[in-house]
Amino acid sequence: MVFVDYYELLGVDPRASSAEIKAAYRARMVRDHADQNPNDEAASERMILLSRAKQILLDEQRRVAFDRDHARWHAAAQIGLAPPRWSGGQAPAADASDPAGRHGHVHVDLRDVSISRLLVGVGVAAVVTGLSFAARAVADRASRKRRRWL
Repeated sequence: MVFVDYYELLGVDPRASSAEIKAAYRARMVRDHADQNPNDEAASERMILLSRAKQILLDEQRRVAFDRDHARWHAAAQIGLAPPRWSGGQAPAADASDPAGRHGHVHVDLRDVSISRLLVGVGVAAVVTGLSFAARAVADRASRKRRRWL
């Protein structure tokens, strides 16, 4: 896993407001857009990272989680235990075992899943499954009744 400092990527202070983040994102996208840099192979990779940075830093919950990871990375870097840092080359892959993303797997960070949403999802699945079993049972009874009369 490679750590990407989105604040550094956008060139903003960690205490920057949403308006400052949006302005920095727009300025960087104009500068680093692939159409503006047709001979630069890494321009599209920078666009991907800029989009990720904007999504994470403008979402309150994701920003809190990123700030926590950001602080941990800096603490680990001070004692030499930090994971590698993105150096401006190809955008880091979401999964180290599948760097090209060929397999189309969905990766879920369990820190983003709340217990209440998980329970609601399980409950909905149980209700739907129960309804399908009930519908099948009603259909079976109806077909048995028809067979008796024939």
